[in-house]
Amino acid sequence: MYKYIFIVFTCLISHFSLGQTIDSTQIGKEYPYVLPILGKKAYARGYELQKPFGVMLGSLFNKQGIIIDNFEMALGDGTTPPTSYFPLDGILDFGPSQGRINTLNARLDAWILPFFSVGGYFGEVWGEQDITFSVAGSDLIKSTTDIRGKYYGINLLGVAPLGPVNIAADYSWSWTTNSRLDKPVLVNVSGIRVIKRIMTPTKGRFWAIWGGAQFQKLDNQTSGNIAFDEALGITEEDKQNLDNHWNSFKNNEVPNGNGQYWDELNALQKAQATATYNLVRGVVDTDVYYKFNKRLEHEWNMLLGFNYQHNDKWQFRGEYGFLKSKQQLMLSLNYRFGL
Repeated sequence: MYKYIFIVFTCLISHFSLGQTIDSTQIGKEYPYVLPILGKKAYARGYELQKPFGVMLGSLFNKQGIIIDNFEMALGDGTTPPTSYFPLDGILDFGPSQGRINTLNARLDAWILPFFSVGGYFGEVWGEQDITFSVAGSDLIKSTTDIRGKYYGINLLGVAPLGPVNIAADYSWSWTTNSRLDKPVLVNVSGIRVIKRIMTPTKGRFWAIWGGAQFQKLDNQTSGNIAFDEALGITEEDKQNLDNHWNSFKNNEVPNGNGQYWDELNALQKAQATATYNLVRGVVDTDVYYKFNKRLEHEWNMLLGFNYQHNDKWQFRGEYGFLKSKQQLMLSLNYRFGL
């Protein structure tokens, strides 16, 4: 079941309004695009405005710890959800867990106002997750599983000039989907950045650098179901081997764990052995329903980033987030246009 415990953490901020400067050559001229609202007045007064629409192709690598607790489980037939769950605290306890994911995403954003942008994005996520757990106080067991899914979300961004720098604050809602989850996993991401623009001799070409902080919050509870054999990695070959061993035991070809053959058992022992086999074989073909609480080991992290604008259409951006064991790296190529 652990392979479906995964989360996407977004660092998909809109294109910063880094052009909050005055261009005297455009004073009095008419702004040519439909957005942003009030863009015509700002442009006529000489404020530089980047093109209002943007398309971005980006990738994100993320590694961070996840804390899992209050795990509950039930068995079912895969069609009817159970009405009650069994708490496994003290029986199945989770230790340190860590996810490592990669994403590819595409997004579209628009400046609704000169200082306010709205964007939407969609992407694929893949990677792996290390989960440690103990059973009834045993030594920690480590499980590494692949993760894969899709995610989508929306982003709001506000920018304000403050002397020689710009202050950008953003908020995102991101949902990760998977067929094994009852509902998408919601991640709320907010951040603040202080941005400094560095001009070059070429008009319209500049660098920008920034530092800031980011906060990420997960939807607390996750629930879903998975086939028991898939959760434990039991293959059809394993099932066939189980059936073959049972048939060999009943045919007096192999003994049981106590060294006894089938014909050496009394009626009660035969009934107990048959019931045990039927129980194990039946559980293997059932579904496991589960729910648990989760939270990030570190909800805050620091940010360092840069943006290179080659001209008023093309930009390249990178950002690194870090705090103790938490790391994330975002790279994106952006194309802006007007309508």
